[in-house]
Amino acid sequence: MWTKLGNEGLAVKAPWPVADEEDKILTRQAAFLRSALKKFRSQLGKAKKPPSALSIVVADSYPQWKVDALLWMQQQYSEATKSFPDTFMKDLKTWTGENLSDKKMMKFTMQFVAFMKNEVAEVGSVALDVQLPFDQASVLEGCMEYVKAQLEFKDIDVVKVESGTEIPDKVKDLATPGAPCLWLR
Repeated sequence: MWTKLGNEGLAVKAPWPVADEEDKILTRQAAFLRSALKKFRSQLGKAKKPPSALSIVVADSYPQWKVDALLWMQQQYSEATKSFPDTFMKDLKTWTGENLSDKKMMKFTMQFVAFMKNEVAEVGSVALDVQLPFDQASVLEGCMEYVKAQLEFKDIDVVKVESGTEIPDKVKDLATPGAPCLWLR
């Protein structure tokens, strides 16, 4: 078989294959799909009655307060050391105190930044991008047969928050870049 594949010598003496470098965007897309499906199954499981219509709502942009936090994080991050400074959390507290007056918003910002710091550890500085490096709707639509099978629902569409479709505010608020939500009707 080794020879029929066009190789010479013995397979046991051949060098071990070398894998290509990881495509971090593709890895991120797979993680996006996996976590979205987990969230969707949970949402469907909590529904009081089976929905008659189902849409996946995606958002391409963050609210301004998250954009501001991400831009601040980009300034703090060192590409050379692939890390944030040791004083990062202290600096964050100072930054939120200077830029936010609402204590509730300070708490949300601190939680968001802590989450994104973990994302940076997982996928690198691309996690700090204000826009996702991939189109969420395209990923979901490209895997729609799989999504339908996983959710056991035959008719699902993908709707962007920015599309102009009338989506209830409480549903819109749940969708952020990288974290779509289900709209059950």
